Amino acid sequence: MSTESNNPQATRRGFLGTVTALTAASYSRILGANDRVGIGLIGFGLIGKQHLNGFRIYQDVEVLGICDTYKPRIQEGVAYAQSPNCKGYQDFRKMYEDKNIHGVVVATPDHWHALLSIMACQAGKDVYVEKPLTVANDEGKWMIRARDKYKRVVVVGTQRNHNPGHQVAKKIYESGVLGKIQMVKMGGSGRNIYPGFGKTPVENPPADLDYEMWLGPAPKKPYQNHRALYHLNYAWIESASRV
Repeated sequence: MSTESNNPQATRRGFLGTVTALTAASYSRILGANDRVGIGLIGFGLIGKQHLNGFRIYQDVEVLGICDTYKPRIQEGVAYAQSPNCKGYQDFRKMYEDKNIHGVVVATPDHWHALLSIMACQAGKDVYVEKPLTVANDEGKWMIRARDKYKRVVVVGTQRNHNPGHQVAKKIYESGVLGKIQMVKMGGSGRNIYPGFGKTPVENPPADLDYEMWLGPAPKKPYQNHRALYHLNYAWIESASRV
């Protein structure tokens, strides 16, 4: 045992120094699970990464799970979360078993939105689900039933109700200052974020992609590159409720 350890005053200084450093570096972690909202993120593509980047600025929010059918994205998401408690999953059902996860973000291809949201409600999780809400009207009805039955909060990522800009526009319209609206014009711009056009040949899916899980409730079809990952918007992916 060193001389410093035998010195009560030195030991006390060392202890206080350790506690101070720990508090400064990890205060949000010391708060405990009851003081933070645990989030699970399903789908770590372009939009999923944006969501995670937004969560990182809040000390009372911790991303505890990253789920994706493509293993490289799981690894990237867990590292990007910068949380020692974040775990990676290739099967969302395993992530739903974590009681410390209070809400989930569904940022997957459209055909998975309904089932993931319904099962999240059943597992006691609140849900933020990306637009479009569903690919079939009946799925939307089932989601509403699940929300009401399990008394969960479910928000769709259209931002119409909570986007500050939309709220201001609504107030301007309701004020009557614009007079009688005769015509509405809309414009939009976009980026080519989904590289590749047309159909691609049938081939084996990437070794790190769980293609069966990726299909999920969609009809089973052979793997083609334009049907998965960033290319998926070049193919219409049905849900089982449409067949």
